[in-house]
Formats: sequence, C-alpha cells, structure tokens
Amino acid sequence: MKILKEIIDNWGFVDSKQLSELVKFFPTMPLVIKWGGMERERVPAHKVAERIKIVEDNEQDYVREVFIESARFRQLKAVLGLTDAS
Repeated sequence: MKILKEIIDNWGFVDSKQLSELVKFFPTMPLVIKWGGMERERVPAHKVAERIKIVEDNEQDYVREVFIESARFRQLKAVLGLTDAS
C-alpha cells in the first residue's frame, strides 16, 4: 500500500495527511504521540487527531511528532519485504 511505503520512507513518522489515510485503512494501528513536555502516548490511529486537539485546545502541551512505534515499524518493513539482509 502506497501510504505505508511513504511512512516507511519517512522513518515511521506520520503527517496529518498520512494520518487520515491510516484512519481509513488501519484505524486501530497504534501510533505514538510525542509531546513537547508530557510523556509520550500510545494511541490508536483513529483517536490521534482527537487527542491532539484536546491537549492543544486546553493549552496543556503541543505535539512534536507522531510515529509508528519501533517494533511495529520493523514488522511493517518485514511484511513489505523492506528489511535489510544483515
């Protein structure tokens, strides 16, 4: 799938456009929200945008980045045949 390849090419980081695609096809995929000061949060893809909005609207923190956790990232690369031979 094209969206997954784009995310892998971006080292697992997900932008807002890619997030909307993930929500359509993989709504329960766990993603990590890295905040400016708060602890990182593991959230299903379909709840990421809502969680970011709640935190930012309440001026609790700001989002630095959203990404696929490393274990899932490696699994995804393996399934798509993109792992290193080493």
